[in-house]
Amino acid sequence: MMKKSMLKKIVALATGVIVAFALTMLLGGCKSEEEALPEENIDYEIALVTDDSLVMDGGHSETAWNAITEFGGTHGISHKYYKATEQTDAAYIEAIKAAKNKGAKVVIIDNSMMANAVYNMQEKYPEIDFVMLDASSTDPDKGESLLMKNTVAADFDSAQAGYLAGYAAVIDGSTELGFIGQSEAADIKAFGCGYVKGAERAAGELGTTVTMDYKYCDGTDREAVYKEAIRMYDDGAQVIFAAGSNVQDAVIEAAEAKDGKVIGSCTDQSGKSDTVITSAIYGLRGALKEILDGYSKGKFPGGIVLPFNASNEGIGLELKNNHLKNLTQAQYDAVYKSLASGEISINADRVESVEDIITVNLTFK
Repeated sequence: MMKKSMLKKIVALATGVIVAFALTMLLGGCKSEEEALPEENIDYEIALVTDDSLVMDGGHSETAWNAITEFGGTHGISHKYYKATEQTDAAYIEAIKAAKNKGAKVVIIDNSMMANAVYNMQEKYPEIDFVMLDASSTDPDKGESLLMKNTVAADFDSAQAGYLAGYAAVIDGSTELGFIGQSEAADIKAFGCGYVKGAERAAGELGTTVTMDYKYCDGTDREAVYKEAIRMYDDGAQVIFAAGSNVQDAVIEAAEAKDGKVIGSCTDQSGKSDTVITSAIYGLRGALKEILDGYSKGKFPGGIVLPFNASNEGIGLELKNNHLKNLTQAQYDAVYKSLASGEISINADRVESVEDIITVNLTFK
C-alpha cells in the first residue's frame, strides 16, 4: 500500500502541474496575445479596412495586409482587417467604426472608393491616424480633397509605371498594343498616358512603328471587359495592359483563350497566369513601412500627400517573375534613371484625352 506521505507528494506535484498549465494558458506563455485571449477581449491597434472583395486576391489588399502583418510581427503590434459588407459609403463607414470600436489607432484604407468615408471619419475620430493608399480623402458633395492632420495619402506615380510598361512591351517585340482601363479616373488615365509615351520611346529606339488599341471599360462589368479584350486580341493585339484591379482577371482570362499576353498593374499579377509577362507595380510595401515606422516613433506624417515615384523607388516593373524576352537590365535601368531624374516628364494631368498625345512612331486604331 502506498504511504500517505508519498501520496501527498504525488497529489502536490499533480496540482502544481495543473496550476502551471492553467497559468500558461491564461497568460499565453510563448503565444501571442491574440492566441492567448478570446477575440472579443483583444484590442487591435492597426486596422486594414477594405471593401467586400477578397483580401488575399493578389492586389492592393493582400500586399497591404502582408506589409501590416510583417510590421506588426516585428514590432509586437496587434493588427486585424475589416471588410465592408458592400461597396457603399455607409458600409465603409461601418467598417471604420468597427475598427475604432476594437481599439484601432491606425486605420489603413486600401482603395479610392473609400475616399468619401474617410473625409467624414477623419474629423469624427481625430484620435485615429488614417493612411490612404493611392487615394485621398474627398468631399462627397464638392469632390474636393482634404487631408486633416490625422490623415496621410500615399500617391503613386501611375504615369511613370505605365511608361515602363509601354517601353517594355515594345522592346519585348510587340508592335500591336492594347490598353484596357477600368475607368477614366485620373490614375488610370495616367497609366495610359505613360504607356503610350513609353511605347513610343521604345519604337523610336528600335526604328519601328506601333499601333495602339485604347479603351476604357466599366471595371464592374467583367463580361464586358472580357469581350473587349477578346476583340482586341482578335484584331491583332499582341499584349494588353490591364490598368486597374477590376479589369485584370477578365483580361487574363481572354489572353488565355486567345494565346495573348498581359501586363498587370499596381501589384505583381504573375501568379495568376503565365500570360502575364510583367506588371507595372506600386511600392505599397515600402510606402506602408515608411508611414508605420513614422507612426511607431511618434512622427506620423499627417496632413500631407507623400509622393512615391521613380526618384524614391516607389514604382517599377515586376522583374523577378517576368516573362520578358528582350528587355535587358541595362535598358531598364537607363529608362528608370531618366524617370527618376526628371529627364522624362509625362505630365498626365495636363492631358485631356490620351489619344490627343502627339506621337511620331505610334498611331491609335
